[in-house]
Amino acid sequence: MAKRKRRSRKQPLNWAAIISSAIIVSAFIISYLAFGDQLRSYFPAWREVENTFSEIWQTLLQTDRPSKPAGSSGELSGETAEVHFIDVGQGDCMLIRCDGADILIDAGENNQGETVNAYLDKIGVDDLDLVIGTHAHSDHIGGLDVVLSSHQADAVILPPMKDSVVPTTRTYEDLLYAIGGQGLEITTAVPGDIYTFGDGTLEILGPVKEYDDLNNTSVVCRFEYGEISFLFTGDMEADAESDLLQSGANVEADFLKLGHHGSSTSTSEDFLRAVNPSVCLIEVGEGNSYNHPHAETIALVEGYGCEIYRTDLNGSIVVQTDGKNWNIATEK
Repeated sequence: MAKRKRRSRKQPLNWAAIISSAIIVSAFIISYLAFGDQLRSYFPAWREVENTFSEIWQTLLQTDRPSKPAGSSGELSGETAEVHFIDVGQGDCMLIRCDGADILIDAGENNQGETVNAYLDKIGVDDLDLVIGTHAHSDHIGGLDVVLSSHQADAVILPPMKDSVVPTTRTYEDLLYAIGGQGLEITTAVPGDIYTFGDGTLEILGPVKEYDDLNNTSVVCRFEYGEISFLFTGDMEADAESDLLQSGANVEADFLKLGHHGSSTSTSEDFLRAVNPSVCLIEVGEGNSYNHPHAETIALVEGYGCEIYRTDLNGSIVVQTDGKNWNIATEK
C-alpha cells in the first residue's frame, strides 16, 4: 500500500511582528524626511545610518543587473595587447596586435583601403596573421582587396552563406581575387574554432545559423587577453543576437563593438545584458545618411552605465591592456 504524505500545517503569519516592523520603518522614513539635518547634528553617527540605508536601497534597485567584468582603467605592467578601432568613416575596421601577431577585422568601404594601409604602415604592421571579413557588405570588406595587395596574410576568414545570398558584386569579386592572388583558400567561420596568438585567444562565436540577411551572416568573434575581453559583432542584428545567446556562446566582454554602427536594429537589451560590457565602441561616419548611431541605442547603452567611444567623435581609438587593466587613447 502506498504511503500517504503527511501534509504539514501552514504556520500562521505573525501579524504582530509584521505590524511592528512596518511601524519602525515608517517612523525611520518620517524622521529622516522631517528631521534629517537635526539628526545629523545630535547624532554624529547618523551619517553612517544614512549611507547604509542608501547602499541597501541602491542594491535593491540593481538586483537584476549583473556586476561588471573584472578590470579597469589603470597602470599597465609587463606585456600588453592592443586593439585598434580604426576610423574609416561609415564602415568597420579593427586591428588586434598581440604578442607579435596582427589580426585585421574588416577594412571599410572601397575607398578606404589606402587609408587602412597607411594606418598599418604607420604603426609598423607588415604581414597579417589573420584577416576576417565579417560579411559581404562593401562598408566592411570594400577595402580588404587593397590591403591584401600590400600585406601578405596567413589566412582569411569569411562567413558561411547560402547560395541564394552570395553576392555577385564587384566588391566581393575583388576580394575573392585578392585572396586567390595570395595563394590562399577561404577559411569558413566555424563557431567554436579558436585561434591562439601568444597569450591571446580569438574564438569564433557566430553566425550560428544560415540567414537571408547579409548583416546576420556577420562573423562574431571574441578576443581574450588575460582577464580582459573584446566582442566584435559586425552588423549582426537582433534576430541573430538572440540565436547566438540561445546557442550558449560566451559573449561576456569588457569591450563591445556595437553591431551595425549603433543602429537600433542591433544591440538588443537582452544582448547588452548578456555581454555586460564596461565600454562600448561605435565605428561610424560623421554626418552619415543613416543617422547612425540611433538615439535609442545610445540611450540604452548610457542607461546601462557603459562608457561610449565613437570614431566619428574620437577618431581612431586604441585600447591597450596587460590582461588586468586597460588604457584608452583617442585620435581626437
